[in-house]
Amino acid sequence: MERVLITGGAGRLGVIVCQAFLDGGYRVRVFDLDTPQNRRNLKKLQPAERVEVCWGDITQPHLIRPALSGVDAVVHMAAVLPPLTDKCPELAHRVNVGGTKNLVDLVKETLQPLPFVFTSSVAVFGCHPDMREPLSPERTPPQPVDTYGRTKLEAEDIIRGSGIGFVVLRLTATMYLDFTISDIRRMFSAPPETPVEFCHPKDAATAIVNAVKNFDNVKGETLVISGGPDQRMSYGEMVGAILGLMGLPLPPREKFSREPFYLHWYDTAKAQALLFFQQHSFSDYLRDLAGSISRKYGPGFLGFMRRFVSPVLGKAIVQFF
Repeated sequence: MERVLITGGAGRLGVIVCQAFLDGGYRVRVFDLDTPQNRRNLKKLQPAERVEVCWGDITQPHLIRPALSGVDAVVHMAAVLPPLTDKCPELAHRVNVGGTKNLVDLVKETLQPLPFVFTSSVAVFGCHPDMREPLSPERTPPQPVDTYGRTKLEAEDIIRGSGIGFVVLRLTATMYLDFTISDIRRMFSAPPETPVEFCHPKDAATAIVNAVKNFDNVKGETLVISGGPDQRMSYGEMVGAILGLMGLPLPPREKFSREPFYLHWYDTAKAQALLFFQQHSFSDYLRDLAGSISRKYGPGFLGFMRRFVSPVLGKAIVQFF
């Protein structure tokens, strides 16, 4: 049974990826920071006997080395994410760039070549508000505009120049099922007219698993992981549908950022042909999100919000986001 090292595997997407590997019959070894939230996240993984945990910091090479012992593949997800990347750019560079170099250098020391899957981001493309065609690695040169995009691109360059076997997966922004108030507030960071291509977090996880499983077919590739042509919409439409689960109206235009955002539509034909991951729709996500909210707050919560709270207080509630 193959063992996969997943850096950042205790994060919100990381645990979904870990579970996808476990469902596929793999053993997983998680390398992540030892925090109360990360410990809670990892308790969700089943079967627990196929999960190993190595607590550590990706900026510390001596902590990474034992985590690499005896693994058959590496999935590198550990990273500082927005908005922390712009608040703490030095930390972002130390983790996203320096941490990647540490890991790559240690992978190069291993006796056998290890498949290396790196989860980059569509943020490396930068903002293209006037472009009408889907973005793609082959046609769209990287032009990152924020710290996150720049550090992800630097990490990509380190990997490409290392001589190891790799695949780079540029993931679109992912909406999660364990929705929080802070998530809702961040939902207004892009103009409502921004093109967005939804990708279910389970589909992103499937792409990562299949990149390991079919590594010989994707080695050396840079692929975009997003939902495909059927999942294209505007950012405002996506936010409106999510808030609509609770009967909440879309906030006025002034609640949204006016600055261009790096989301767009993408050409995922090659990625889908190689990794066959586009299996869920935005409608599936809304159904899953409704189920998650009902489990957290009770089966009558959404109905109560739609029938009683939102008709009276809906416009006032969204003003506080």
